[in-house]
Amino acid sequence: MFKFFISSDATPEQTERFERLNNHVPGLVRSVGVSAQGLDVQAMQQMNLISAECLFSQSAFAAALSHVALWGNVAQHKTAAHVFESNAVLCANFEAESLRILASLPHDWDFVLWGNTPGTALQLDILPELALFSGAVQPPYSARGAAALSEIRVTSLAFPLMATQNVSGYAISPSGAQKMIKACLPLTSTSVPTSGSKESGAAAQTLQQLMSLHYSTMKAYACVPPLCMADATAASL
Repeated sequence: MFKFFISSDATPEQTERFERLNNHVPGLVRSVGVSAQGLDVQAMQQMNLISAECLFSQSAFAAALSHVALWGNVAQHKTAAHVFESNAVLCANFEAESLRILASLPHDWDFVLWGNTPGTALQLDILPELALFSGAVQPPYSARGAAALSEIRVTSLAFPLMATQNVSGYAISPSGAQKMIKACLPLTSTSVPTSGSKESGAAAQTLQQLMSLHYSTMKAYACVPPLCMADATAASL
């Protein structure tokens, strides 16, 4: 499987930090993604990638299309891939543990969430048709923050994923890529539940919020504890 990390030319310091913290993981490939500067939203609308009603910011459009482009790559080449944000930190044994987790899942899995931003709400189907878990991995208490995860070996379990509005790293299969493309395009600001509510709330502002609407209808999973984590300090570089 390819391992892509999305990193803009405008933030070379984040690229350097990602590669340094994750140099224990072989085969990481940088994806430059879509630049927010000069992004022609009108042209994207004509291509049916963005709806006229979409309220995303220019940077949110670029971030969304960066993921969509990789989904297209996965669907076209019929090969599953890992996708990471540039602030993701992967655990010390990510290579072995991610392979073990994927091998334990049904062969027709669509999506596996390796981790998100600490503090983000996560809903899992821990006992199918009987019990849901709603909670969040709390921010690291280590003085080093999420960067410490790169030196920690993790043993994880995968549970069916119902909802989360933030993603820092995931695996997606060709079937999952096709489903996400069909479900999320054209990008639109449909109403999404607010934190802690099952009812529709605010208009979607990011692709990750749109993705959250569809996990429950896919063969989507999330790992607990996570195999990667967003490093909040990277955003300030």
